[in-house]
Amino acid sequence: MSPLEFLRAGYGAGELLAPDAVEGRLLGHAADHRSKVVIRILGARHLVQAALTSGRGPAAHRVGGTVDLIHAVTMLALAAADRRRRRAATVNAVLALVFSAAEFTLGSTLSHRRSQ
Repeated sequence: MSPLEFLRAGYGAGELLAPDAVEGRLLGHAADHRSKVVIRILGARHLVQAALTSGRGPAAHRVGGTVDLIHAVTMLALAAADRRRRRAATVNAVLALVFSAAEFTLGSTLSHRRSQ
């Protein structure tokens, strides 16, 4: 398991098991019921994604990066559409972009190593 997958799994477990803690640390307030459900779903997605990309080749990381990029776009759309959830959606979009960049970088690195 690469450091990226380990970090993703840890973040996902935190979201799944303690959605209030994640929301509270990132935004400074407790999550409402709907937000907790969504945070837990996203946590489960991160755990599944970490498992599916762990030890896999460049293509798996490109797919993972694409999934994260799509997530970032949907969070930006939510931020534009829902003023009350704007801050949470924006923070989530930034985190998704960071994960996306890391996945694409790891995929590129693995691809480069294989070609040598």
